[in-house]
Amino acid sequence: MKKMINALVAIGLLAFGSAHAGHVMVSDAWVREAPPGAAALAGYMTVMNHSGEARALVAASSPAFGHVMLHRTVMEEGVAKMVHQMRVELPANGTVTFEPSGYHLMMMKPKQALKAGDVIPVTIEFANGETMEVEYQVKGMGSAMGDGGMDHGQMDHGHR
Repeated sequence: MKKMINALVAIGLLAFGSAHAGHVMVSDAWVREAPPGAAALAGYMTVMNHSGEARALVAASSPAFGHVMLHRTVMEEGVAKMVHQMRVELPANGTVTFEPSGYHLMMMKPKQALKAGDVIPVTIEFANGETMEVEYQVKGMGSAMGDGGMDHGQMDHGHR
């Protein structure tokens, strides 16, 4: 009995903070808490494709936001710009990290104030139509993970 309980605890610890669908796993999904009246927040995560086939992330949504888009921060002539992405390629047996100054989810129009400790459901969708539910942790404003100083008010919604 004790071995069974220990096994269940170990499985629970492995599952905490991650989600998976098929051969794709997501971990470290987080967003910084929003000050009242914030128009948009950036969401970060690590996506691991453990299959031998490339996959593509094509959309995201959340009941906590009016709209969620895939974005990437790029440098053009020394200026950081956010560019809307129609898809994010996940190489076979590879990892893509959504992080400050890189890929991120642009979560528009929060429906309520978010505070540290909240959990936000986000659904991500792949090109093959498969979806996965991911729980985003809301981290405090003083979190060690920064936003790279990106001004999220400057957005280029061109398709790349």
